[in-house]
Amino acid sequence: MNISKKGFTLIEILVVMMVLSLIGVLILIIFTRTLRGSNKSQIITFIKQNGQSVLENFDKNVRNSDGVICPAITAPNPSTLVIKKGGIYIRYRFVVPAPPANPIANGRIQQDNPVKQINVQTGKEETDPEFANRICLDPMPDPVVITDTNTKTGVSVENGSFTRNRSAGFADLVTIQFDLKPGVSAREAATGSIDPVNFTTTIQLR
Repeated sequence: MNISKKGFTLIEILVVMMVLSLIGVLILIIFTRTLRGSNKSQIITFIKQNGQSVLENFDKNVRNSDGVICPAITAPNPSTLVIKKGGIYIRYRFVVPAPPANPIANGRIQQDNPVKQINVQTGKEETDPEFANRICLDPMPDPVVITDTNTKTGVSVENGSFTRNRSAGFADLVTIQFDLKPGVSAREAATGSIDPVNFTTTIQLR
């Protein structure tokens, strides 16, 4: 009695291996895309949280301030905002990524509290106009940065501006806008398809 024994041929084995390889590649592609999508979602969420925190800082201080020192309505300096609140001056400034061509430092938003200085020529404290002109233009010697400056995991600020408007019989309106994007050294694979997130708010002084 002859018993026929059938086994896998080399071609059949190769076909099975090809099918399994193809399935493995498809699973890897799906996993990679899912992971990339998850990373992108996390990055966007972080950017929005950072931007919202900054807007809350602006809203709290600007809305309850006594007045706006700069930008001036007639001669705006859109990168700097100075307000006076309870006798204390609060200054904000947008700083662009540096250097502009291939930045190694994130764009950022700085904050400090400038104080009047003694005029070396007169020996007296600088006048209000002198003080206003100086703090709207001079460097910030020891600022606090209110955005995340980590070049890999933080955010970079671009296109920031302050605009001041005034209508007869109403308090000043300050419009603040800026874009946030991933840090300048963030991995391109994770951030290349992420567009800058725009933040805009208009605050009326009380």
